[in-house]
Amino acid sequence: MLEIGTQAHPRPHQDALYILLHRNQVLVETDLQFLTPFTHFQPNSDMGAVYCGQWHGQDVFVCRFETVPKGFSEIGLRELLFQQDQDHYILLSRAHQLSTWDRDHQFCGRCGAGLQEKHDREHTKICPKCHLRHYPRISPCVIVSIRKDNHILLARGPQAPKDRYSNIAGFVEAGETLEQAVIREVREEVGIEVTNIRYVSSQPWSFPHQLMTGFFADYASGELTPAPGEIEEAGWWPIEDLPMIPNQATISGQLILQHTEWIKEQD
Repeated sequence: MLEIGTQAHPRPHQDALYILLHRNQVLVETDLQFLTPFTHFQPNSDMGAVYCGQWHGQDVFVCRFETVPKGFSEIGLRELLFQQDQDHYILLSRAHQLSTWDRDHQFCGRCGAGLQEKHDREHTKICPKCHLRHYPRISPCVIVSIRKDNHILLARGPQAPKDRYSNIAGFVEAGETLEQAVIREVREEVGIEVTNIRYVSSQPWSFPHQLMTGFFADYASGELTPAPGEIEEAGWWPIEDLPMIPNQATISGQLILQHTEWIKEQD
């Protein structure tokens, strides 16, 4: 599994493993192998290696390439993530988020000075002019499975496939608790009130830098009213007859299945 410590970050070296990215795609060899030994690719000065931690005692770096190296093919991050076990999911998700931070923080947001050097023990860039620290951005989100008797609420957004339904989710606003965000997002997106909100689990979601916090909740009142432009369809689905839902590698799919099993046990 991945070990994240506070030891000094090493520089890229020949005994490490590398995760290679090209734009928003992951570069893989045969059998969708995304952990690449140093000897399998030609390094260059523009690849911008970022230290991720240790994988079973071996250093891991993530790098971005401007062109696809010979012998590699590209695969979408979402597609590859959904084929991983939990440990590989965390490793790949962390690598993508750190690489996104490194790419997107080239200049100081306060004074505009260039950010070149990374801290040698933590993931931060310190502005050489005003000394502001720039850490990887993490955006907290809530996602909630809502119960009404032996039904759960499932909805579909404009970008989702027409036959796939999921949970209500959204970003946490400044000054909100996670529970307040659940209440607001549900009210805004489908017009109902919820109660008995309880935390279930969390998952990093690297599209590009969210942290999903999952909840169960119970229906309290109101009529389903999908928000125009946000929700295409929303309805109460019996737990014995669910439509197509997200992959079980996602927190959304996990919440739905865990909630249905919990409801069955209560009944």
